[in-house]
Amino acid sequence: MKSASKNIFKQGVLASSLLLSLSLGSVVQAGVVLDNTAGGTGTLSGTLGSLTTARWNFKVFTVGTSNVQITQQTMGLYESSSEEIARNITFALYGVDGNNDPTGTALASDTQEVTLPGGGGSSADFYTFNTGGTLAAYTLQAGQTYGILFSSDAPSTTLSWADMASDDIYTASEGFTFVANKRTTNSGSSYSDNGYYNAWSMTTTGGGGASVPEPTSLSMIGLGAIGVGIRSRKRLKASVKKALRRD
Repeated sequence: MKSASKNIFKQGVLASSLLLSLSLGSVVQAGVVLDNTAGGTGTLSGTLGSLTTARWNFKVFTVGTSNVQITQQTMGLYESSSEEIARNITFALYGVDGNNDPTGTALASDTQEVTLPGGGGSSADFYTFNTGGTLAAYTLQAGQTYGILFSSDAPSTTLSWADMASDDIYTASEGFTFVANKRTTNSGSSYSDNGYYNAWSMTTTGGGGASVPEPTSLSMIGLGAIGVGIRSRKRLKASVKKALRRD
């Protein structure tokens, strides 16, 4: 009798869990969500697009239907100085205002060092950065609009963020939308629209669970769980009666 009761209870719990998981859904957004580099295989242009302590780029996008975390970014870079040099690139995540400019303080950030060979536009190449810092753990919320602010520690215009030879805009996937391409040349005092689409891709993975279900969905979960409970109770009563008849 105890064994039968336990089995029926377990079946009810498993069924309720299945209903809950189906209603909540799963995070499906993973992989490259914004890209104009042809997966890092396209041809880079040697056109100047400086990235310095005062000249920054701001890429604005809207997340799809699930929460995500940024796991990787690829940039096409080159250094016009004659010698190999190490530069620090900073990626800072912001909310945006009505003009698609960064607002408030950074939500999360990451700074990474990259060593460039020097030699100007002919040395342009793709560099991939695996997300670190506080940006690695930050969960971007479904349906929200964010911007990534890119800057470097280069004091002059020798470090450049190249564009693609085809100057393609960013292709969005997994429900993402590319919103705006902004730039400042005065350390953020003002921003303007930028028609220069730097070579860039961004990769995400599911983070922090799926979007919060609507109240209707939660109600359905509750009704489903109640239904499973009632059926389990009826089956338990039937088992008890059957056992009593045998006794």
